[in-house]
Amino acid sequence: MSAARILLFAVLMAAGTVAAGNDPVLAPPTGPLPPAIQAMRDDLQRIVAARDLKALRAHVREDTTLSFGGDTGPEGFDAVWLSDPVTTRELWRVLDALLALPGVAQQEDGKDLYCAPYVFCLPYPADIDVFDAQVVLGRDVALRAQPDLQSSIVTRVSHAVLTRVDDPADSAIGWVRVRRASGQEGYIATPLLRSPIDYRLSLVREDDGGWGIQYFVAGD
Repeated sequence: MSAARILLFAVLMAAGTVAAGNDPVLAPPTGPLPPAIQAMRDDLQRIVAARDLKALRAHVREDTTLSFGGDTGPEGFDAVWLSDPVTTRELWRVLDALLALPGVAQQEDGKDLYCAPYVFCLPYPADIDVFDAQVVLGRDVALRAQPDLQSSIVTRVSHAVLTRVDDPADSAIGWVRVRRASGQEGYIATPLLRSPIDYRLSLVREDDGGWGIQYFVAGD
């Protein structure tokens, strides 16, 4: 089982319960990362900011998981992200969005890991289906009655873990229909939410002091 699947399983098993009507909360970590882990993140940030494809690919290990369809290592990276210029531009957009969110310091087999973003890496505080979960990325985010910035505000939520409501008749672009633990429903602008099974990555510090990408995947 890949490290990404093991971590996702752990997230599911870590789910607990909350009192009826109370939204579970998943707040981003606020403390500093350990220096060695911060250095890995900073290096990746520089690579992404410079759009340095060669440098990024150099950190892809032979066992790096890049999809759940069997794409691994440098060849898998090329297949997933270098098929055409549009796909490669999407690579940088995905990494920009991912690195805009905090990550979590971890340890595995005595090695330092950086897992990002926190909405995937932290265990969930409630019995909620991680595949339907939508994590609110800020404080006092408006839950609106309709998918429109002019619509009335039903309430405001902070770092809540909500449930996505899929309705074939509801296809508002740029908005997600969500349900609170109380059953109350409304709409939140898409940029203010993130699914825990959206793109996530793990960096591992190697024995020689360098670092490699353990996984960079989306979905399940």
